[in-house]
Amino acid sequence: MEDVSFKTAVGSTLQYFKRGTGPIMIVSPPAWGLSSKYLQETLTPLEETFTLVYLEFRANGKSTRPDPSEMSCWHLADDVEYLRQELELGKIPHLLGHSGGGTIALWYAIRYPDKVDRLVLLNHHLDGFNDGKSMKEAIVEKSRNPKMHDAIKAWTTSWEDLSDEGFAQVIRSFLPVYFYDPDASTQSTELSNIQSVSLWNYQLLHGTDRKVNYQEPELGNVTAKTLMIFCQADPVCTPTQGIATHKGIPGSKLVIYEQCGHFPWMEKKEETFKEIVDFCS
Repeated sequence: MEDVSFKTAVGSTLQYFKRGTGPIMIVSPPAWGLSSKYLQETLTPLEETFTLVYLEFRANGKSTRPDPSEMSCWHLADDVEYLRQELELGKIPHLLGHSGGGTIALWYAIRYPDKVDRLVLLNHHLDGFNDGKSMKEAIVEKSRNPKMHDAIKAWTTSWEDLSDEGFAQVIRSFLPVYFYDPDASTQSTELSNIQSVSLWNYQLLHGTDRKVNYQEPELGNVTAKTLMIFCQADPVCTPTQGIATHKGIPGSKLVIYEQCGHFPWMEKKEETFKEIVDFCS
């Protein structure tokens, strides 16, 4: 695993990890404090086909914390551009983003349409999209499973005044909600044992201090060949967001898995990796 830190054109520092063989695939994780470690742990099958470059966005890992006014998914797309320049790529061959990392990857494809060839979005959040109804329906469905009750209780707990360690504890508690099978939540050691998550990051990207930007009106700017994978049992990024994105990006492909939650490559491993490799071939 190659661990690199570099200076950007504006003087900030960004960190990335590089591993695998084959064409470059930049991996865009959520920037709200999880870092890319859970993706490094679980996306390893893709390293047989691609050279994966796991980016640590600003305020994550060893990357520089910015001014709060520059901590939105729209702004973080610039970090992908800095990495493209660092890797001396004329165009990013493959850009993969998960969840909030998919939001950033999508902003990159909107803002830099000629700089990315293929875009893979796994259960991404569509910035500015109101998905409250679908999210509520998903939680109601999960509440029918007694194994989910404690996790749902943690899900609805306020964490406004928690420490980073306390916030991580809440995330560990409600992690099963993200899965169709709550027992599958132990598949990622990084997620199930996470000890500290930056509440500062979360509040600026998804919480009370968030600056709302709207992607839906700008989806027509995307020229990259786009694959989206969504899952029916995902209460955070429901298929409703994928359907809206699919409508806005001409020629895009949308796949929706049944009996699967927020991490399709963990609960539908073979199907997900095959879908990605076939799309990027």
